Amino acid sequence: MLLSSRIRHHPHQLTPSSPPAICPSLNLRRLRPLRPPTLASANTPPPSPLQFSFPLPRRQWRGGTSGLVRDAVLELRPIEADVGSVTAGGKKKKSFWGAVSLIIGTAVGPGMLGLPSATIRSGQAPSAAAILLSWAYVVSSIVLVAELSFSAMERDGVDEVSFTGLASSTLGADLGALVAVVYAALSFSLLVACVAGIGSLVSQLFPMVNPVMANALFPCFAGVLIAFFPFKAVDAANRALCGLMLVSITALVVTGVSVGRSSLLRSLGYACWSPGAILPAIPVTVLTLGFHVITPFICKIVGDSVYDARRAILIGGAVPLAMVLSWNAVILGLASAGGNAGIGDPIKLLLSVNPAALPAVRGFAFAALATSLIGYAVSFPKQLSDTVELIVQRFSPKHGSVQHSNLSSGYRRNWVVLTWTVLIVPIFIASFFSAAFSRALDFAGVYANCFLFGILPPVMAWIHRSQKRKRSPDSCEDILPGGNAALFILFSIAMVLAVWH
Repeated sequence: MLLSSRIRHHPHQLTPSSPPAICPSLNLRRLRPLRPPTLASANTPPPSPLQFSFPLPRRQWRGGTSGLVRDAVLELRPIEADVGSVTAGGKKKKSFWGAVSLIIGTAVGPGMLGLPSATIRSGQAPSAAAILLSWAYVVSSIVLVAELSFSAMERDGVDEVSFTGLASSTLGADLGALVAVVYAALSFSLLVACVAGIGSLVSQLFPMVNPVMANALFPCFAGVLIAFFPFKAVDAANRALCGLMLVSITALVVTGVSVGRSSLLRSLGYACWSPGAILPAIPVTVLTLGFHVITPFICKIVGDSVYDARRAILIGGAVPLAMVLSWNAVILGLASAGGNAGIGDPIKLLLSVNPAALPAVRGFAFAALATSLIGYAVSFPKQLSDTVELIVQRFSPKHGSVQHSNLSSGYRRNWVVLTWTVLIVPIFIASFFSAAFSRALDFAGVYANCFLFGILPPVMAWIHRSQKRKRSPDSCEDILPGGNAALFILFSIAMVLAVWH
């Protein structure tokens, strides 16, 4: 009677001094019809002494003391705190604008500075059309990766996935193993390119610095920031670098406009719409504006639905698009003013008309490389862990689930070690191989455009949607408009790029 009275008046104030009765009383039997519909029916056996027959607030139970009644009065964490914990390196809150800043920083690479070399033959209007179409193609493919990432996160109940995991779950373990190796090599080559590029800039500013030290300065700073500081610190550093990049590119555009404002209008009159003049700009633009590598990590921090990711992708991708269009227009205008239709280096062209633009060029190049390095460094450890896990499972099929469990927990424990590993190895490669930057970019351009981020996303999305329709025929996918027709167009474009390469 005391227990039933306490439950009736104070259902959430059960304390260790008032343990539940071993045998349910008649009053408790009479209270059963008043229980919420989600509780057990009256035909179920009475609850054991370690279970509660009254509703409690939902929470995640902790530790191995679930047999003690004192767990019932532990302080509850707000729901937002549970939603906000994301990464294996520490609990971080969801950050929509942090995801946008990562997209801006990673999407804009130093390849943008050399883009006018590929568009100068076609002219202003055709090159702008090619850039817009390339951007639409890149963003559509990235939205598909975000759709697959959120579906896998919801299906597996995890906070983060990798491109390797997506490929393995949709294409099978055999092809997934191939994708894992190629994708890991791609991510690693991009890291090497970023480290080598930043080291080259540091060596230009400080010629007396040892090459290894020049290559190691910023990666070590990024490693300390990512491994030992909360995500707010990483986000703040990335946003500062994005600000430097925006200021630098604005200064370059303003310099170009001030020098050749009249030639910009005259350059609009030249246009060559032949495929041979337009097509060379598409692969460079796709590589410049793409950020597939960090898309699974973006889905991890952006919010609670794929619609948040799509909004971040559109907002974050629009800023690099505006930067690329303005930079391309200014350089083409300067080239037409000087009569250098076949000029090969836009940076030399800009510096020839105004040498004071050199600090802005260096500032943009450093910020573009540094933000890209941060984006790759926060996403590659998970990719590397999943790649090793997949290889181990292929060699130990009988213990696949055990290996999966052990490696997942190992990733959480050794996240700091993985982060430093993916940063230290590129430092030595960039220091002792002089051609590391160009060769890494060549490798990344071929595989990123032709296979991993061109052909695979529409194929995986088609398989995923087909499987989902079989499970629930009423489900409809509207993340990327167009249905299977849009997937076929993306696949066809990727195949054309692959053949052309």
